[in-house]
Amino acid sequence: MKWTQFVNQYKKLLICSLAIAISGSSIVSLSIPKTYCSIKQISINASEDKFEKATAKLKILFNNPIIEPSKVTTEPEIINELLKSPKLFLLMGEEYVKTSKNKKLKLKDYLSLSREPWWCRLFNSQEEQSKIRRCLMTEVDLKTGIISIKGSAQDPFVAYEITQIASKVLQSMLQAYTRNIAIINMDNTRNQCLRTKKKYDKSLAAYAKYVDSNTSPTSMEEMSIIDSLQKNVDIALEEYNKANLQYHMAEMKEKRHLINFITLKDGNIAKTPEHPRTFVNLIIWLFYAILFDFWSISIHNKISRKIHGK
Repeated sequence: MKWTQFVNQYKKLLICSLAIAISGSSIVSLSIPKTYCSIKQISINASEDKFEKATAKLKILFNNPIIEPSKVTTEPEIINELLKSPKLFLLMGEEYVKTSKNKKLKLKDYLSLSREPWWCRLFNSQEEQSKIRRCLMTEVDLKTGIISIKGSAQDPFVAYEITQIASKVLQSMLQAYTRNIAIINMDNTRNQCLRTKKKYDKSLAAYAKYVDSNTSPTSMEEMSIIDSLQKNVDIALEEYNKANLQYHMAEMKEKRHLINFITLKDGNIAKTPEHPRTFVNLIIWLFYAILFDFWSISIHNKISRKIHGK
């Protein structure tokens, strides 16, 4: 069968599917409001980790199980979890944004006034956090630690400000997280310092008591006991000095919990909308229309052959 005969035979089906594809893609494209995007890339300042690395070396040196300092600020997995946490979206909703019309309002209020496609109102959650989650996309490179933040909104100025707000809120959350971990470490090292101090005092008291009661040791047994007690005092003093130093390091860390970001790529105010993609929508609808046509024609031909016994 030639193409001209094929088209003439199924002309009504092809025209009908083509009309449905064009109409469907037009309805979808018109239902999607214009959306602008802005992308910002940041990384934690590596110079801020010098203190944490020094603390990590002390932890290894003293062989004491404290929370790994590197996990406080630079661990990509932790940053990734913070970017997905409900608290981030809750804090972002309370931040103010400035629209292109110079109107200032909270992000959650702006999103509640934004227009959405009709299917979003039917199937997507209308909660504030869900709306903020849909307008924010984040990615953390687990190898380099680079954080990519993409904000989208119907106003290009708001899309830009979403990236700035997300960066600001993430920084404050990391600082709070860092301080909480530092407080936990400080409490742990303080308790350890008190335990080793108590052990040292007990060893010193036992040594002093025995020496006072044996001012002139003569036997080998007495000399051996004194040497053993002296060794216990030396070991306890060494443990106490290490624990005391570690406690002071943790105390310094608790007072130093600022997080600085390096901006690798600052978000810009988009001039052209990213959505809707009218041409892409049309191509997709046409593809499925052609697929449906070939499927319908093949089923029709198969049924016809069965009826005519071919």
